[in-house]
Amino acid sequence: MNVSADRIVRGLIAEGQARFVAVIATEVAREATQRHAATGNAAIAMGRAGAAGLLLATLTKGDERVTLQILGDGPLGAITVDATSEGAARVFLKHPEPTPVVTDDLGRPRLGSWVGRSGVVSVIRDLGMRDTFSGQTAIVNGEIDGDVEKYLMDSEQIDSVLACETLLDSAGHIRLAVGVLLQAMPGGDGAELLENVRARFRAGLLTSALLKVAAEENPGDLVEAISDATLGEYAIALNILDERPVRFHCPCSRERAASSIGLLGEADLATMIQEDGEAEVTCDFCRTQYQFSDVDLEEIRRALRKNTNPPS
Repeated sequence: MNVSADRIVRGLIAEGQARFVAVIATEVAREATQRHAATGNAAIAMGRAGAAGLLLATLTKGDERVTLQILGDGPLGAITVDATSEGAARVFLKHPEPTPVVTDDLGRPRLGSWVGRSGVVSVIRDLGMRDTFSGQTAIVNGEIDGDVEKYLMDSEQIDSVLACETLLDSAGHIRLAVGVLLQAMPGGDGAELLENVRARFRAGLLTSALLKVAAEENPGDLVEAISDATLGEYAIALNILDERPVRFHCPCSRERAASSIGLLGEADLATMIQEDGEAEVTCDFCRTQYQFSDVDLEEIRRALRKNTNPPS
């Protein structure tokens, strides 16, 4: 399989002591950042958040949609990810202005100054049939993966280790975007395993593994490189259970854009038709623009009148 093919891989470690989930979200991150014209730290933040959202969307059975928001006080502003258990994701960044990338001694880009070190992580899980779960925790350091890990530990109360990394090319665009999540299974004894993995993350082994892959002319399988760097001696005890593709997808449409215009109400629509004669709606996530003429707006206004004033 192509080393860069976007996919999610799920498995168990050490006879079911812990759950392992790895995601390659390179093409998703590229598509999202290209649509926002995001480079540098903005691209890194979108890549890490997109990978984290996809990891969160794989944790329950059945169909699920997860909305992850990182609401920090840094200059990048709010980051929002919509991801589904089927592997579809889209990402929004409020202020995708280019900013200089600064790395630590281990070669990892640092985002705290740009995302913010104060704020909240918010997660909404839509399980279908009007069954939703939501939680919120404080931002820890603005690096996104550590903030989402803290959310899992505190809000969902699951012993977890999570790391997401995004590497850029020389032009500041996405080279690789990946994420890894390990969680202790109920009734198991995975605490020591998770602590071992956490120490490997802190030592920068995931970042160094990705830098090595990026430098190789003919790299091997990226999931194998991730699992080796992440799990160390435990990698031989990894049992892969399933694998699924990942893709960028935005469900916006002209119909949804028309519905948003209809929220203005009949009076405001009449004013818009008279004064502007047109309207434009831009999707925050994919940046697609929908144009509406005065004729289109009049049709929306008439539909509102028909729905709000049924015949007696």
